[in-house]
Amino acid sequence: METATQRIDKPRILIADDQADILTALELLLNSQGYEIRSARSPAAALEALRGNRFDLFLMDLNYTAGPTSGREGLELLAQVQRLEPLLPVVVMTAWGSIDLAVEAMRLGAANFIQKPWDNRRLLEVVREQIERGRTRRQVERELAAEKLEFDDAEALQRAFLPPSLPEVEGCEMAVQWRPRRRIGGDYYDIFLLDSRRVGFCVADVSGKGVPAALLMSNLQAGLRSFATASMPPAEVVSRVNQLLCTNHLTNKFVTLFYGILDLGRLELTYVNAGHPPLIIHKADGRRLELGGTGGIVGFFPSLTYRQEAMPLEEGDTLWLFTDGILEARDPFEAEFGAAHLAALLGEIKGAPLAEAKNRLWNALLAHCRGDLEDDATMLAFRIHGPNGTAFSHF
Repeated sequence: METATQRIDKPRILIADDQADILTALELLLNSQGYEIRSARSPAAALEALRGNRFDLFLMDLNYTAGPTSGREGLELLAQVQRLEPLLPVVVMTAWGSIDLAVEAMRLGAANFIQKPWDNRRLLEVVREQIERGRTRRQVERELAAEKLEFDDAEALQRAFLPPSLPEVEGCEMAVQWRPRRRIGGDYYDIFLLDSRRVGFCVADVSGKGVPAALLMSNLQAGLRSFATASMPPAEVVSRVNQLLCTNHLTNKFVTLFYGILDLGRLELTYVNAGHPPLIIHKADGRRLELGGTGGIVGFFPSLTYRQEAMPLEEGDTLWLFTDGILEARDPFEAEFGAAHLAALLGEIKGAPLAEAKNRLWNALLAHCRGDLEDDATMLAFRIHGPNGTAFSHF
């Protein structure tokens, strides 16, 4: 007795031909090989069968009318089938004298063709081959669809890690630009209020890309948000994050991280730079400072310790923080955007409003690499206005 699984696995073939004797012969041949057959005597009947059923192969005649337009109905049917079932293999049948018509059908998307009268062995070989190819193609499409859904979920989750907006804080203006190289990136930034006058912020770069980098980023985000409190100094926060990531070392990735606290009451920045590109400060008096490393990378060496440092700030100071995807962006001649170019641009835009300065810098970056960033890219900027200033959020 045939089981339900066998019925599901039995290949199903739709045959379309307007000659009853042809249909009968094909049905007998294919039924003898274990195929489930359904027949149609016209293009309209074939389309009706396709709309309500799933088939592994469509075996169709190209000639339904006599005269000068012979074959047109077959080609039109082929086009309609491809719109209706684009993954369904179609094998066309035509008489010896209509090879040109078969070639045209192949050009329009038919998988193969059989000449009438046919050789049974040849026909069965083509049927088996195309059914196998069609099933493989459909399986690949199902896997790609499932993978796309997973990436959609991962992309949405990653964006949920980022702050939905920048906080508005009296005395400090903020601007940010974030762009992953692919749908899922390894750059991360965060800005959050620790109390009424202190702002915690970070920019991080997870090595690698894709889901493994996003997985490590989720651990980083959870740890940083848990440990970063008003009473916890930056060195202790980064040390705890490092221990967490080393304990949950699910991948062979690591993180560069800059974590700082802006104290807008005292006008002071306290920070740790764990292997990250320097934070650049354009002082109100025109000087330029770089805050380099105070410790190694995060998430790889559990015994690392981190040193925190403090930097006094003044009204008019502008702070810029970048990931290396900006510094390493290349033009068509392989020349990097580079620290020197970045410094020159920052000098040119230092007097512009912060949002305008950020946009000019970002546009210069895209012009350099012709819009083709090779890595994730993030820039975060702050401008200090002092206790009596007004802050705005900019994207």
